[in-house]
Amino acid sequence: MKNQYFDTSIDSDFIYANSALVNINCALVSLEYILNDYVYYDRSIGIYHDEHTYYFYHIQALLTACGNLSNIFYNHSNYSNKAITKRCSRLRRRFEITEAPYRLIFQKEARNTNEHFDERYDEFGSNLGDYNLLDENVDVEMRKTILNNPHLRTYDKENHIYYTYGRKRNLINYNFEEMKQELQDMQEKILSNPITNCAWINQHPNDISE
Repeated sequence: MKNQYFDTSIDSDFIYANSALVNINCALVSLEYILNDYVYYDRSIGIYHDEHTYYFYHIQALLTACGNLSNIFYNHSNYSNKAITKRCSRLRRRFEITEAPYRLIFQKEARNTNEHFDERYDEFGSNLGDYNLLDENVDVEMRKTILNNPHLRTYDKENHIYYTYGRKRNLINYNFEEMKQELQDMQEKILSNPITNCAWINQHPNDISE
């Protein structure tokens, strides 16, 4: 992991702790780009081609990282596997991580909408908009129309809220400032646990010293 040696015989939860940290770091990188508009500092859209690609590339990366965190602590994909259920429960206890303080990180429905966008198109009869950006330049009536009608993915740059729709046509909103705080809190909790650093070693047992 990260080009370093580690000894998994010490504590296997070490691997999950460090996998969680990698995903938290990735999520925070994308949030930094979303919240601070780095691409515009040089007045160039660069490899993103347009403003919408810039924002929704990082939103997609953010949601994917949160999905990975959910798999570590709340893996709902195969609860018939008792080993997975026990592992998730054990990790939640050891790191004192529960769903309530991290409601945005563990909000599954918004991630599902992004991942299963084709199904949402079908469910809404293709009668919905997608990939909307709202800022001070958007007409008041246009803003009202977008927010009051089904639009699959909308990001408001002014208040840092991401809007999407669930399978039941329910509006879901993410406050990215709140999500950043959740990620930082979880990062601190994992870093402060001795398990996170318990298995790093300087040399692999099979290495030959000369």
